[in-house]
Amino acid sequence: MKTYRKNILALALVGAMAFGLAGCNKSGDNKTSLTDSELSAILQPGLQISLIDDSGSGSTATTTTSAPSGGNTETTVTTVTDSSGNVFAVETDDNGNLTTVPYVPPVTTATQGDPDPAVTTTQNGSSATPRIETRQALWMDLTKQGDFNFNGQFLTFRFKIREGAAAGNYPINITHTDFCNYDAVTLRDIQTAKGYVGVSTAAQADQAPDTSSFLITCNSVEGKPGDTVDITFSISNNSGFAAFDFQFQYDANVLEYVDGGAAKDFATSANIGMYP
Repeated sequence: MKTYRKNILALALVGAMAFGLAGCNKSGDNKTSLTDSELSAILQPGLQISLIDDSGSGSTATTTTSAPSGGNTETTVTTVTDSSGNVFAVETDDNGNLTTVPYVPPVTTATQGDPDPAVTTTQNGSSATPRIETRQALWMDLTKQGDFNFNGQFLTFRFKIREGAAAGNYPINITHTDFCNYDAVTLRDIQTAKGYVGVSTAAQADQAPDTSSFLITCNSVEGKPGDTVDITFSISNNSGFAAFDFQFQYDANVLEYVDGGAAKDFATSANIGMYP
């Protein structure tokens, strides 16, 4: 894993010390170091959005695939994608060491209610291994000396559906939710619900959990090859935060990233520019 695995708490602590503010806990228990680029990104004003580059070591994504027919259990498979888009499964050998082998998607048929996020099932029943890309949004604002409390639209990202994309539903998976309040306390028990892009078909929607906890959901949209679609993440039950590291994944074989930024309610609360 590369340095993006570090949590926002370390970034908030470094930022607080850099700004000379006294609101964050400086106990020194967190020994995580930051690269110059990470420090620069989190201390720059505004929202920072970037593609996580894993060209040197491959990107890691955990996907859950349904067990073979007849079972109700699930198997978690960790996959690594190299710079050429080749997907490998991470396994443990007989000596307890991690090793990689070519990833072969399970031969299953995704149901309408519980699709397999590792395999996209198209309208004609064929399946394809996705080329996963991860987008990261970093933001911190300690100038308020308090938390930002809002509910509603959070972040919006625009994609173009690539020409030749097969008809089907393609998931937008929320993979990392690291939120920190002004007291440098990481928010716990964040719930999520993914969205889908329906290509030349009706888009299905994930069932959001019934919870009173901090919840991030993604809308579902539909379009045809060549169309642009907007993916919007929304927040509810927000207890307040002053910094976040938010990441999501999509199939880059189908969706071409265009741009993105703060959606209406977050932009208003944080007094930053709204996208689009």
